[in-house]
Amino acid sequence: MNPTEMNTTILKISSAAVFLILVSSFVGTNYNAYAVWGHGVSHGPAFGFNYVYTYHDGLTIDSKVFDISKFSQVIPTQTFYVNVPSTITLKVFHTDGVQYIKHVALFITKSTNPTVYSNGEWIAYDQGVGVTTHDPNGLFKTVSVSTSSQGHFLYVKFKITPQAPMGTSNVVAKSWDYRTAAVQSTVINALQFIKWQSSLT
Repeated sequence: MNPTEMNTTILKISSAAVFLILVSSFVGTNYNAYAVWGHGVSHGPAFGFNYVYTYHDGLTIDSKVFDISKFSQVIPTQTFYVNVPSTITLKVFHTDGVQYIKHVALFITKSTNPTVYSNGEWIAYDQGVGVTTHDPNGLFKTVSVSTSSQGHFLYVKFKITPQAPMGTSNVVAKSWDYRTAAVQSTVINALQFIKWQSSLT
């Protein structure tokens, strides 16, 4: 192998190593959840962190507020009661304005594997389409979604009335914009559904 070929091989190996390090860093638990499009020139939606702005109230479950700015975080398990309506609100930021946020979804799942939880319970809001639900286990009695905005923030409120118990589960929030720049945040052990009577025993 001549010196030119050797230098080319070393450069390729170094580039691959740097790429793998960056990817492994991004999926780490302690890293912020954000989306970037156009090599950092413009940013996609966020649940609490991007390079322009940081906030710590990206998730509200009923009246309790939680920071979901990381790619993954653990919160105290919140309880929804069967036949009693409760709400989950996502606060989504976009540097270009809320009109560019096209999709906001909420997955309720015991898994952190996308190929698994995408086949389970989820509720999605799409601009111009409205609400879509997927409830293969029959957990939801009723579901509705309402939206409001303030400046660069879109508030998406999911109103859920459970009709069956559900053990402690994760909540995965996802959003993407008009360029399909996407953000995801996983909230570990976020939610359970129980019958009202069982909470008194």
